[in-house]
Amino acid sequence: MTTKNLQTLSVLELTGLYEKAGTAYGEALEHGTAKAANKQYDVIAALEKEFKRRGSEGQEAVLRAMSHESRWVRLLAAGFTLHFDPPKAVPVLQEITLLRGTCGFTAGKILELWREGRLPPEE
Repeated sequence: MTTKNLQTLSVLELTGLYEKAGTAYGEALEHGTAKAANKQYDVIAALEKEFKRRGSEGQEAVLRAMSHESRWVRLLAAGFTLHFDPPKAVPVLQEITLLRGTCGFTAGKILELWREGRLPPEE
């Protein structure tokens, strides 16, 4: 998936790819398949870069993804949203911290790093 290809897609299509990649990323992490998780994360990073390029239209798509049925999609969307709308992202991350396992732990670490000012800047 190239940047040029992403630029030809609608925001709806980008959102569908984001949701699919986010779900697959979470499943890979839960099954301990790092190679598959890393591959999906590369897709997610490219999509987030394209959402950022799209400005407010891209941001709105990510905000909507914070209510997705997959906790992993919500986690990824909220983590990205911290960069442009923390008041909307923090409650979603706080809710995810209540979940057991890797996803809940990750949400807690993201919040901790953000509160300490150590969350890496978006690319």
